[in-house]
Amino acid sequence: MLKKLLLSALISSAAFAAHQVEVNVNDREVEGQIRLDMGRMGNMEHTYMGARFLNGDNNNSQTIADINPLMEVSFMVQNDVKGVRGLKVGLGIKGEHTKIDGRGFAAIPLGIEAELKLPLNSPIAFYLGGSLYYAPSALCFRDGDDYLETRIHVDAEPIENARVEVGYRQIDTDLENRSVTYNDAWYFGLRLDF
Repeated sequence: MLKKLLLSALISSAAFAAHQVEVNVNDREVEGQIRLDMGRMGNMEHTYMGARFLNGDNNNSQTIADINPLMEVSFMVQNDVKGVRGLKVGLGIKGEHTKIDGRGFAAIPLGIEAELKLPLNSPIAFYLGGSLYYAPSALCFRDGDDYLETRIHVDAEPIENARVEVGYRQIDTDLENRSVTYNDAWYFGLRLDF
């Protein structure tokens, strides 16, 4: 009980320092993500730290019988691209951990994220975004052999700093001598920027 109270207090206090909170769902899974803007805490402009929790479901993975949640911590530097209006690009590193059919998986993937504010003449802003993260065998630990995450999404911002999102993600968490797709699913979600 004390652990749950401490964890709830930590999550609540982190939410107040958040730059971005996002929740994505489909009929079987929930994904929660939080990003902290390190520039607000010092002189690290355009630098973000984050955490993610994906409660995977084996119905969105044809290769796993016993699936555990995927937990992540991340660090990213993101900035506007000069000369391309509305385009932001970020480079990042993540730490991933889960268990797959009782076998431990850990990886440190490197990747890129991009987001483009679509140049539409509309009262609602629309964004197109995506990311690609990869960890070869040298950056995988425990029983892990390879990590690949791809994601693409379209966002609508009907209210400033509040977005509705529809997207697709695929996460491959290959084990030694076994190809594993951890998640292959469409989702919709809500993102709040502070």
